Amino acid sequence: MLNGFTSPEIILFLIFAFLAEIMGTLAGFGSSTILVPLTALFIDVKTAIAVVGLFHFFGQVVDLFLWGRYINWRITALFAGLGVVFSFLGAALITVLPSQTVLLILGVFLVVYAAASLWGKKLTLPKSNLSILSMGGLVGFFAGLTGTAGAMRTAFLSTLGLAKANFLGTSNAIAFFVDFTRVAVYAGSGILKFDPLFWAAVLGVSILGSLIGRKLVLRIKEKTFYRIIYAALLLAGLKFIIG
Repeated sequence: MLNGFTSPEIILFLIFAFLAEIMGTLAGFGSSTILVPLTALFIDVKTAIAVVGLFHFFGQVVDLFLWGRYINWRITALFAGLGVVFSFLGAALITVLPSQTVLLILGVFLVVYAAASLWGKKLTLPKSNLSILSMGGLVGFFAGLTGTAGAMRTAFLSTLGLAKANFLGTSNAIAFFVDFTRVAVYAGSGILKFDPLFWAAVLGVSILGSLIGRKLVLRIKEKTFYRIIYAALLLAGLKFIIG
C-alpha cells in the first residue's frame, strides 16, 4: 500500500486526479475540491487531504511555469503572507481533529459555497491591504484544514479587477506558497508518506491534466460547466454532512 492506497485504488486515484486537474484548469479552481471527496472513498479523509494537497502543489508548480511572469507580487505578498501562517495552523490542526469533524467542516464549506454559486451570489470585498491580509489568513487556514480553499481564493481575487493573465499568475503564486507550507506539515506529521514512484506519477498526472485542460478551455460553455460542478459539489457536501 502507498499512502493508504491498494494498487487498484492508486490507478483509480490517478484517473480521478487527471480528470480533476482538467476540470480545475478549465474552471480556474476546484481540482482539490472535486478530488478530496473522491479520494476519501478509498482512504482516511486526513490522508486524502494530504495526498490531494501534494497533487495540487505539483499542479501549481506547472502553472507557475505557464503564468509566472504575470504575477502581481503586492497582492501575492499580502495574501500569501498571512495565508502561509494560517495554512500551517490548519494543517497542524488536522492531526488532532477526529476524521468526522474534518468531514463535517468540508461538507459545510461545499454546501455553502455551491449553494451560493448556484443562487448567483457574488462576493464583494474592499481592496485594502487589511482586507487582503485577512482573507489570505482565512483561505490559508481552510486550505490547511480541508484542502479545498481554492474556490474561496478565486472568489476573493475575482473582486480585485485583475486582468485574466494577472489573475491566473497571482492565484497560482498564492496557492503555491500555501500548498508548499501545508504539504511540508503533512509530510512532517507522517500523514503523507514519501514514495518516489507514487509522487512521480502524481506529478505526471498534474502536468498532463493541466496541459490538456488549457487546450479544452475554449470548447466548453462556461456557464454550463460551472453549474454542473456546483451541483456535484453540493451533493458531495450534503453526503459528508449527513455522514
